[in-house]
Amino acid sequence: MYNRHIAHLSAVQANDTRHNATLRFQSRPTDNVYSDPRLEQLIVYRALLQHLLQQKDHYDHERELELQRLERFRSEGANERRLQIQEQVLKKAQGMLPGIVFKMRNEVDKLKRFLDIDKQQELRQLDTALYDNCVELLNNCQSSLENIN
Repeated sequence: MYNRHIAHLSAVQANDTRHNATLRFQSRPTDNVYSDPRLEQLIVYRALLQHLLQQKDHYDHERELELQRLERFRSEGANERRLQIQEQVLKKAQGMLPGIVFKMRNEVDKLKRFLDIDKQQELRQLDTALYDNCVELLNNCQSSLENIN
């Protein structure tokens, strides 16, 4: 069911400069944008993979920082309680990665299947920049998944 207020809110969110999204529904009838659903699916895959890649990079960096902090505490001769707390912090940072990696692998597989099922030339002709961006993001995610410690 089409709700004018929800569509208006969605249009406001789409006009946010941080997101490169287009919507099928606009707040005014003169703003009709007819978009291929496959392009909308590519937009969703791109946003999701970008988010997961950012999360993975963040927690990788966080894990490295906490590991360095733990080594520094050990070299400075910190008390046992402080070392235990730092080890717990390190375990929490490490514990976030498996879930993110699992989700990323699933989404990478879904995007690969989507690109394989659909004729690549058709998608590329519809929106070349979006298609190239998705392929580049797919390659970045695959290389990030291969470099897991």
